[in-house]
Amino acid sequence: MQVILLKDVSKIGRKYDVVNVADGFAANSLLPKRLAERATPARIAEMAKRKHTSQAADEARRADLMTKLATLKDTPITITAKADEQGHLYKKIHADDIVAALKNDHAIEIEEDSILLEAPLHEVGEHTVQVETAGKKTTLIVSIVAE
Repeated sequence: MQVILLKDVSKIGRKYDVVNVADGFAANSLLPKRLAERATPARIAEMAKRKHTSQAADEARRADLMTKLATLKDTPITITAKADEQGHLYKKIHADDIVAALKNDHAIEIEEDSILLEAPLHEVGEHTVQVETAGKKTTLIVSIVAE
């Protein structure tokens, strides 16, 4: 099925791209979550115009985001969580927790799938986390502090 992406979808395409996906994937995932819509000739023409006008704004937003992330490269992002005496967390820290900390503490909004964690963080201390956004990678330091 041919669809127009309304948002960036990891490993599928970017916003306003026209892509071919499996019918089941479109019907069960992309369309209900409003990540895409069916591609018709009229909608494709309209999206091409939108894509052209929004590309400049997206590039400026991405550059601003990378600048903000670069300023945080040496500053740890602090997350407070409950832990035992040995430093093991009762609840593991996932990408959504890091996204929330970035948003609350630094006013940086980033997609959850941009945080590249091999496994959830489960111990108190400083951890290096990879972030990939706009095709560029950077590292952040996440400091987990026991309550």
